[in-house]
Amino acid sequence: MTVSKLKNAKRILSRYQQGERNFVEEKLVKVDLSLANLNRIDLARSQLTEANLVEIKLISSNLKNTNLTKANLSKACLIETNLSRAILIEAILLKADLSGAILSGAILDRSDLRDACLINSSLIGASLIQAKLKGANLTGASLTRSKAIEVNLSRAILTRAILTEVDFSKANLKQANLMRVCLDRANLEGANLENANLSLAYLRGVSLKGANLKGANLEGVDLSDADLSGADLSGVNLTEAKLDRANLEKTKLTNANLTGSNLFNTVLRGANLTAANLCKAGLLLSDLQGANLSGANLNEANLIAAKLDRTNFLTASLLKTITPNGSQL
Repeated sequence: MTVSKLKNAKRILSRYQQGERNFVEEKLVKVDLSLANLNRIDLARSQLTEANLVEIKLISSNLKNTNLTKANLSKACLIETNLSRAILIEAILLKADLSGAILSGAILDRSDLRDACLINSSLIGASLIQAKLKGANLTGASLTRSKAIEVNLSRAILTRAILTEVDFSKANLKQANLMRVCLDRANLEGANLENANLSLAYLRGVSLKGANLKGANLEGVDLSDADLSGADLSGVNLTEAKLDRANLEKTKLTNANLTGSNLFNTVLRGANLTAANLCKAGLLLSDLQGANLSGANLNEANLIAAKLDRTNFLTASLLKTITPNGSQL
């Protein structure tokens, strides 16, 4: 560390210890404040690029509009800190505690937030492009309208998070816990949701074109008006799911469990439903033209007014199935 940087660190710490909290627009490039206790400090609009802030304590502090590009905040304590519109491009926040923090409008592109705690944090309108959040805890967090293109959220916990209109295109959400989240109108095109838990989640109007949902748990999910065309839902649990008016054209649903699901007016043209379980499913007005239902279980399913041109029912089970004309087999 250069003499000037060392002086900067000592000056900040000395003034803080004397009771001063106002450090607005400070120039602290590459400063070393690791392990420092600076709770409730005001560093708004300050320059902290490439700063060493490892294990720093900044509880309830103000870092609004602060530039923290490439800063190291590993294991930092940022509980209820205001980081709105802060610049955290390529910042390291490994295992940092951001519980209740405000990160609305913040730029976190390519940042490292692996195993970070973001419980009940606000990331509304934030940019998280190619950010690393593997194993992070975002329980109850709000990411409405944020950009999370190609973000890595594998094994992350997002229970009850608000993810309305988030752009998760090409995101990695493999094995993520998304139970009871709200993903209404979100963009998940080309995303990897293999073995993710989406049970009881709201995904109304979501786009999942070409997404990978192999082995995912979608029990009780609401996918009304969603676009899942070309997606891979092999082995997915869709028990009692709502798929009204959804687009499942050419979707892969082999061995999927759709027991008791609602597929009213759903498009399933050319879908692969080989060995799928559609027992007691509601398929009224659904479009199954060219779909493959070989070996599928359609016992007690309702197919009233369904379109079945070129549909393959080879070896399918049709016990007590209601046909398009209303008669029962």
